Amino acid sequence: MKRVRLIGLAIMAMLVLSAVAAATASAENVETLPVPTSKAPLTFSSKNNNEKNVLEGEVAGSAIECKTSTSSGELTSAALGTGTITFAGCKSAISGAKCNSLSDSAGTILVTVGWHLVALKISSVLRLAIVATLVGLLHVECGATLLILVGNNVIGLFTKVAASGVETETGEVAFTQTKGVQELKTCELDKAFCSGKTFGLYAELGKGREKAGEQSEDTITLGKKAAFDY
Repeated sequence: MKRVRLIGLAIMAMLVLSAVAAATASAENVETLPVPTSKAPLTFSSKNNNEKNVLEGEVAGSAIECKTSTSSGELTSAALGTGTITFAGCKSAISGAKCNSLSDSAGTILVTVGWHLVALKISSVLRLAIVATLVGLLHVECGATLLILVGNNVIGLFTKVAASGVETETGEVAFTQTKGVQELKTCELDKAFCSGKTFGLYAELGKGREKAGEQSEDTITLGKKAAFDY
């Protein structure tokens, strides 16, 4: 009887430890539920809400203004995905020359990104956010004279989204900057991805590297209902 009781207690202890480990893992990472896979991804699209999007360098006056932006992509795991962003009606805020990514039509900038869901604290409240990481260095031409190289990553904050664990089909995300400096620079969760890192874009105009920031507000529409656990 004692042996059976001890085995039972051992099993209970293992279950408790497993529950604690699962809770700890959940607390350290944002998760999409049900969890997407490469064979069953969660698709999404977005469009901008404001009249213009801005990419601006901190020092060199490299501001680019675009009239519209749209994106499409998919999440293929609990927190990771890929996609593309299309900026249209883009021009130099200084010269007025049309801007485009290499090999694209004048006024169009195409960006390939990796997506990473994270969470951060604002006024002690945990908020859902997403990091867009540029896949390779982005080359942007404005007219015949200005070439801007853009790299790194940027954090967007969900300004409207369902509460943690509640299913939704839409959300709104804001990327906010002032004079080339991104407002959100750090995140708390997921710890492995966020720990010790400072996030933000940079730009190069042949005069050295400087900070750069993106300003946009976007409505995201999911391909099907899903919940974000953060």
